[in-house]
Order: sequence, then structure tokens, then C-alpha cells
Amino acid sequence: MHTITSLTGFEALLRGKRVACHGMPFYSGWGLTEDRQVLPRRVRRLSLDALVAGALIAYPRCMDPVTELPCPPEVLVDRLTHPAVWKAGRAAVLRRWQGRLMGALARRGWLR
Repeated sequence: MHTITSLTGFEALLRGKRVACHGMPFYSGWGLTEDRQVLPRRVRRLSLDALVAGALIAYPRCMDPVTELPCPPEVLVDRLTHPAVWKAGRAAVLRRWQGRLMGALARRGWLR
């Protein structure tokens, strides 16, 4: 699979496919892809497991919808089994108001 910066290349790696990178996506330069552009700052080699752990567990910053505090991704996965949790709390209310505001601005032509 050939890619420039697409997440499709990351998904291809997860499926054991060969990936040629013509750009510099986050998953290139670690020895897992065929890189067409030199990435001098990435000198280590990572296993696919290490790349996935870094991209999906260590790097993301998540907020627990119940406590509204930072949390690891595993807490969010657990919260997905309880949909009512996502409808309560200040964060959910703020998201709803943000959606209403953005819709109103778009209807008035203030957003492009």
C-alpha cells in the first residue's frame, strides 16, 4: 500500500500489509514501513506492538465523562459499555451547546 500521510497506512500495518510511505506519517521511520523520505530524527526501530501501544495507549489524552478528570483509554473503553454516562455531566452539556452554537453560526453563513 502506498501512502503519503493517511491513517490507511497504519491500518494496513495492523493487518500485516506492506506499506510504502512517501510522506512522514507518525508510523513511518520506525522500521515498519518502506520509507521514500528520510526521517533523520527517527533512529530507533519499533515493533508493531510498541507502535500501537504508543499511538493508542501512551500518547492520547483522554477525559473521563463521569469524573471529568484525565484518564487512560481503558477507562473510556469501559465507559462505552454504559451509554447513559455520556449523556450526563458538564462535558456532555458543553458538547451539546457547542453543537447548537456551531449549527446556528453555520445557518447564518458565519462559518465556511
